[in-house]
Amino acid sequence: MPALSRLLGGGRVGALTVAVAVHFMDRDALFAAARPLLRPGGGIAVVTNGEPLWTQDTEWSLALRGCLERMLGHPVTARCQTDEDGRRRNREALVRAGYRYEETSVRYDAPLTVDDMVGGVFSAMSAEHLPREQQRERFAAELRDALGGRTEVTESVRVWLQCGVRDEG
Repeated sequence: MPALSRLLGGGRVGALTVAVAVHFMDRDALFAAARPLLRPGGGIAVVTNGEPLWTQDTEWSLALRGCLERMLGHPVTARCQTDEDGRRRNREALVRAGYRYEETSVRYDAPLTVDDMVGGVFSAMSAEHLPREQQRERFAAELRDALGGRTEVTESVRVWLQCGVRDEG
């Protein structure tokens, strides 16, 4: 944020976005540092998907979670803070930083391939926990087997948009 501030100056940015990775950041520091960059009426938007692939209430998600737990060797309960608790943390941090809070969401169904699932799972892991290529290939093969040969499932997606708006003045 300091580099952006030096480059752009204060009060000139209309919108900043941050996505699911917000849970790796210090929300209070981020939202406070972003506020001076924003012009009046501008804001910061946090975009998050609701349920992680491995915690959804579907047969395919249960199969995915089983494969993931076997690969990792322990139960998987992490939610990437995209659940209500994570959204509450975003909301509270935005309000503490002086923003007016607004929220909306959209739902849609989307096709999800085995490669999509594998990529989604591994994108949620920190670099030090990523499996090696051979383990990834075994995981994908095990998932294909667990899905009974299905190559595609349907995910019901809910995307949340949490906005902190800098009021005029």
